[in-house]
Amino acid sequence: MKDLLNLDSYDYNLPKELIAQTAFDPADECKLLYCKNWEIKDLIFKNIKNLIWENDFLFLNNSKVIKARIRTDENIVFNFISQDDKLSVCNKCEMFFLKDLWQNEFEALVYPWKKFKVWKQVDISGYRFEIVWNTEEWRIIKYLWKESIIEVFDKLWSMPLPPYIEYKKDKEAAYQPVFAQTSWSVAAPTASLHFTEDLLKRLEKKWVKKLYSTLHIWLGTFKVVDVQNIKDYEIHSETVQIPIDMFKQIWELKEKWKNLIAVWTTATRILESLPYLYKKLEKTNKLQNNYFNSLDVLDSDVEKFISWDILIENWIISFDTKLFIYPWFKYKLVDKLITNFHLPKSSLLMLVVAFMWYENMMKAYEHAIKNKYRFFSFGDAMMIE
Repeated sequence: MKDLLNLDSYDYNLPKELIAQTAFDPADECKLLYCKNWEIKDLIFKNIKNLIWENDFLFLNNSKVIKARIRTDENIVFNFISQDDKLSVCNKCEMFFLKDLWQNEFEALVYPWKKFKVWKQVDISGYRFEIVWNTEEWRIIKYLWKESIIEVFDKLWSMPLPPYIEYKKDKEAAYQPVFAQTSWSVAAPTASLHFTEDLLKRLEKKWVKKLYSTLHIWLGTFKVVDVQNIKDYEIHSETVQIPIDMFKQIWELKEKWKNLIAVWTTATRILESLPYLYKKLEKTNKLQNNYFNSLDVLDSDVEKFISWDILIENWIISFDTKLFIYPWFKYKLVDKLITNFHLPKSSLLMLVVAFMWYENMMKAYEHAIKNKYRFFSFGDAMMIE
């Protein structure tokens, strides 16, 4: 019997040729593996309209992937300016902006590390940045220009495709969901990439409704779990934004026995974080909701999963979640899951195992490999009930 707390249980052998290097075109004609209990079926993704009904609500993450990476090339050089105005040119440098912090300051990965010293400025094609702080893993960099940083990204920078995909400029457009709205993710909620405008219209004609929230996906989504006992894993934090009436909307859906279908693991992480967020807000007498009051939530988990720096502004709640979903986690809100095929030993794979159980997952992945499904971000999809 497998030890589901042991990292090695989440390993599997994947032929390299099954790692999708390009998106399927049209996106909704990729393969769909439909899993319900022990039953699996091979379908096409646009067939999903026959699996989703008026009683179902799609829960979608509308975060937008930004062009967060810039590297030197024949047109772009990094001009470093020290405090005594000495100038040095770097012909092989890179910046990768990870997170918008405050007042034009950002967390960033940089290369080479020693070039980006605190209080140095760097000029890139006329746009000025300053290195203001170090951490153990990244630099804090301040943008010093008046033009919107997003506009600068769109002009000069590149979209950070996952490390297992060979970067080409013409792959960027396919890495953005058609309903993306709110910057700032550095990776796409990839199951969302299968939804086309046409498919969404067909679902609307069936009276399938949609709920949107935002989780800004951080680089940690690609990280492989690095401890043998997965209970000891320190999972990355991600920022979530939800409308303040989301609790009321979900209560009304659950009272009417509606199904919440999470589209990808980030939508799952948003939904399953809400009971813990509610418990924290309830302590401050800011919310009262009969459905969420009925959920069994431990105070210790609230402190572990939800940060204290919760912001409520313009009817939007912003918070950071560190929710880690792995086997024996009790799902409280998600009824069905649409996702992709995930990396071995990743926290995303553990989330899927917690939803469909280990033997079902292994059966599904073995079937997908045997039938040459395409894996990871540009790959094919699963729907799990």
